[in-house]
Amino acid sequence: MSGSQVYIMEILAEEGAVKSSVLAERLSISLPAVTNLANKLVRKGYVERQIPETDRRVTLLAITPLGQQILQMSNNRYATLTDALWSDFSEAELGDLLVSYKKMVQNLEEHQKHKE
Repeated sequence: MSGSQVYIMEILAEEGAVKSSVLAERLSISLPAVTNLANKLVRKGYVERQIPETDRRVTLLAITPLGQQILQMSNNRYATLTDALWSDFSEAELGDLLVSYKKMVQNLEEHQKHKE
């Protein structure tokens, strides 16, 4: 499962059913790209399409119980891997890394602002 697919499932788990356009905006990808990713998740049974009774023109994406289980397994595996990755770092080294990562994020955000 790709990082984008996991992120879609994370959003759906946290926010409930949403439109594809919301996912496209959150992931900064095109609507066709979201549709492609969603189709794969639907085929696996991790995500389902829902049509609200209030507006049958709208299609929402929602995580399924199986998707919740897979997401939890993925998060547990990620936690195990990251715990092992950072286990030999001192508190000072971790602090330095955090400062560096924050600077990287700021640089990326500035770069994005200039592109728009």
